[in-house]
Amino acid sequence: MLRLCLLALEREENVAVAYNENVLGRRLAALPLSDTARGLIGETLARVWHNEEMHAAYVREALLRLEDPLVNARTFFGQVAGLAGGWAASVRQHKRWSDAPFPRATATLLTWVGAATGRVPQEVRVHLDYCTFQAFCRYNVHTESTAWLCWQRLAELAPHAPALAHGQADDFRRVAHDEVRHRQVFKILAAALTDHDTLRPDVTEEVLCTRLRAVSTVSGPGVTSGGGN
Repeated sequence: MLRLCLLALEREENVAVAYNENVLGRRLAALPLSDTARGLIGETLARVWHNEEMHAAYVREALLRLEDPLVNARTFFGQVAGLAGGWAASVRQHKRWSDAPFPRATATLLTWVGAATGRVPQEVRVHLDYCTFQAFCRYNVHTESTAWLCWQRLAELAPHAPALAHGQADDFRRVAHDEVRHRQVFKILAAALTDHDTLRPDVTEEVLCTRLRAVSTVSGPGVTSGGGN
């Protein structure tokens, strides 16, 4: 369970950077969509971002409550690794070499280091390059699925590790449910966009709004569903 919590921390810190509204906001502003569609997508993804930040803070506090120097050190390392990985991924996926050569070079170096240390497997590396926003959404359908698996397993193990879980198995289940919703958000966006990042002919702004609002409520540990709306 400790290993899973450390893995969850790194992953949540990673996406807290990758989903940052300052990062995605610039990408959304360049999409060939109407202001209404861009605003709707941006608002939805900002909710997902804040949700992931809550997850990161929650699991970090759960680890630090153990008051174990070694765990504290591993927590710090996982947090830094997650932040660095999220930054590198966001640069490689959203910036071309011609737009930002130095950040791209730095991000590429970090990716190579991650690959050499086994932290960035080949299955992930193939997606860490400049891509359409639709492809970015398809990639995150899979990342959110793996996040759900991690939190679901934590919920199952929580009763057997009271020192780490503090009796909060329901919080782990709530986070797992959040990840299911995040996966649905990215799945809806991937299905709504063409290979050129325009809305598909059969997807109107009204249809997109209805689909996203059905799944984009915010919960998370200690927060009731819809509390972020």
